[in-house]
This record gives sequence, C-alpha cells and structure tokens, in this order.
Amino acid sequence: MATLSVLENLTAKLPLGVCVLNEHLGIEYWNDFFADRLNISSDDVKGRSLLDLFPNEAKYLKKKINSVFILNNASFSYWEHRPHVFLFSSSRPITGEETLMYQNIEFLPLDVKNNIVKTVCMIVQDVTELASYYQVQKQLSEQLAQEHAALQVLNNKLEAAQNQLLQSEKMAAIGQLAAGVAHEINNPIGFINSNLQSLQDYAAKLLKLTNFYEKMIRKTENKTFLALQQDMHDRIQYSFLREDMPELVSESLEGIGRVSEIIKNLKAFSHVDNSEWQYADIVDGIESTLKIANNQLKYNVEIHRDYQKELPKLFCQPMQLNQVFLNLLVNAAHAIQEAGHIYIAASATETTFVVSIRDNGCGISQSAMRKIFEPFYTTKPVGQGTGLGLSLSYSIVQKHKGNITVSSELNVGTTFTISIPILQPEVMLQTS
Repeated sequence: MATLSVLENLTAKLPLGVCVLNEHLGIEYWNDFFADRLNISSDDVKGRSLLDLFPNEAKYLKKKINSVFILNNASFSYWEHRPHVFLFSSSRPITGEETLMYQNIEFLPLDVKNNIVKTVCMIVQDVTELASYYQVQKQLSEQLAQEHAALQVLNNKLEAAQNQLLQSEKMAAIGQLAAGVAHEINNPIGFINSNLQSLQDYAAKLLKLTNFYEKMIRKTENKTFLALQQDMHDRIQYSFLREDMPELVSESLEGIGRVSEIIKNLKAFSHVDNSEWQYADIVDGIESTLKIANNQLKYNVEIHRDYQKELPKLFCQPMQLNQVFLNLLVNAAHAIQEAGHIYIAASATETTFVVSIRDNGCGISQSAMRKIFEPFYTTKPVGQGTGLGLSLSYSIVQKHKGNITVSSELNVGTTFTISIPILQPEVMLQTS
C-alpha cells in the first residue's frame, strides 16, 4: 500500500499530463498537470466525459482515443502536425513569458483483458521550449536560405552582366572586323564584276565576228576553206564553245552578284553605326538576317513569312535586334533534324511591336525551359554551343524595355515571341 501511495504521489506531481479514460471516454484519473490548469481535482473529475470538458478538441481526441480501443495500438500526436490540442499556457523558464503550449501527446492502451482494451492512458508532454528552439532554428535557416538565394541572384546578375559585356565587346570587335573584311572584299569583287561584264560584251562581239567569217567562207563555196573550217571546228569543239561560253560568263556574273549581295548584307548587319539607337525597318532587319543565316537554313528548312502590312518603324538598336533574330533562327534550324519549317511573323499594335519565330523541330523539355536564358546553359553537344546566345538575346530585348517568351512541346516545336514597346526616343532611352 505504501508503494502504491508513492506511485500515486509521483504520478500526481509529474511534469506531464496523465489522464486515464474508460471505454466511454469517461475520466478515471488525471494528475495535477490537468487539475491545476482546469482547477478540477482528480476526485471531482472522475466519471466526467473528456469530450465535454474539451468540446473544441472533441472530434480529434475521440478519433485518436477510439483508434487505441479498437486496434489495441498506441497512437501519437506530434506538435509539428498539431501543435495545440489543448489550449494550455506554458511559462518559459528564464523569462517567465507565457505562450500557448506546444504538446506531444501519446495515447496508450493501459488495461487490456482478453485483447480488449478497457482503459487508455493519455500522456501530454509540454514541448514548448523544444518547439521554440526548432522554430527559431527554422527561421534562421529560412533567413539564411533567403540571403543565400539573394546572394546567388546577385552573383548571377553580376556574372550575366560580365558575360554580356564580354559578349558585347566581342560582337563589336567581330562587327568591326566583318565590316573591314567586307570593305576589302568589295574592292576586288567590284573590278571582277566590271571585267566580267566587259568580257561578256567582248565574247558576244567575237561570236558575231566568227559567225560573219563562217558566212563569208560559205559564200566562197571553196571546198578547201570549208574543209579547213570544219576541221578547226571539230578540233576545238567550236559548237560546244559557242553555246557554253555565254552561259559561263552569265553564271559568273550571277555568282558575283550573289557575293556582292552577301557583302552588302554583311555590312548592313555588322556595321558599327548600326549599334546606335535609330528608327529601323524590322522586316528589313529580319530579311537581312535570313540572308546571313542562309547557309544554315537553305538545305533542310522552308521559311514561311507572315508580315503585317504597313508596319511602323521601331526606335531601336538594329544590329542588336538582328543578333537576336540570328540566334533564334539558328537555334530553330538546329532543332530541325531533317526537313522542317520555320514560321516568322511580325505585327504591331499602337503600343507594341511583336515578332515570333516558330519551328516544328524537336522542342525543349520543361526542365530545360527553366534554364534556357541562363548564361552558358546549352543543350547542344560540347563544342557546338556557348550557351550565350539566348542569354544575350534576353538582355538585348530587356534593354529595349521588351520581353521574350518561349513555349515549346517535345517533338512538336518551339515558339519564341519578342514584344517591344513602341516608344518615343526620349522614353526608350530613359534608364530604369
């Protein structure tokens, strides 16, 4: 009896809530943890329903306790999932500050006969201090994560700015070099073209002269002269030369014309002056870029154009936008494995100029879509892409106060849409 009395006193004074419940959820016993907080002694509470004393928590408590009676297994309630089952206060040991108690609760089968649970013991542990510690740690971790993310964003911006600066300087140097090379090539192409035109004229006159000689020889009806002429014709294959020579000269002139056109477009595309802000015809820029990219497009790609009539000129940096168009066209061509199509559309409202470039290529995965505008990210094999094209394109469009979006479906195709506001020069040049 003495031992039982000691155990009862110990249970009563434990810094835990101990409550014994019968199968009707009536209270058989609770210790001072409950008695002090509700000002109801263990003797006075005996027989009363736990659910009546805690009506707000009744549904949850009934579910947890009944599961123990039915399954004969312990059940638990952790503060991380349900922090305040009982609305008890808890005092901090140092500051004395009262806060709502965080609780871990364990429901144990206590009196079991023939595998039938007769009573359940509910033990409530005050874990407010532990929960506060974890919450502070969680807040610190979240704060550190946010600061790390902000630092990462700043680093990415600095890296992107550095990469853009390097790429811009590189493009400017290449543009100057290309313009100089185009100028140097233009001089010999000019005199070759002039010489070929003269040669075409000379060849035509020489053919007229040989035709005249043929007629004169035929009129003499001299068999020796006629035989010599025929022999010469046969030896030099005169009939073939007479037909082929004009075609050769004509084809050469056509080739020179194509080279001249390429040089013209190269100068228009890369000339240093074009990096300045100015009003420009965007469709002309697209067409100029198509000619520059022709070598990568002509073999397996069919171009479809849909240009709105009477499009306004846009105040922009033409060279920069041409670089964007070039990047998107080349990417579209690379996405087309065999034969395919690229659709280019240009339209404008009163406020916005829109250019879209769509292909029916391999498409972009969702995981890649989130990274395609990041510097140095590329899906191309090593050595075939720098990963700067779309990053630079994004920066250029942003500099024009516009935006570039992408939609894609694997094995269906990809669409890039560029939207640039139509603004007055003083507004466009404002720095944000």
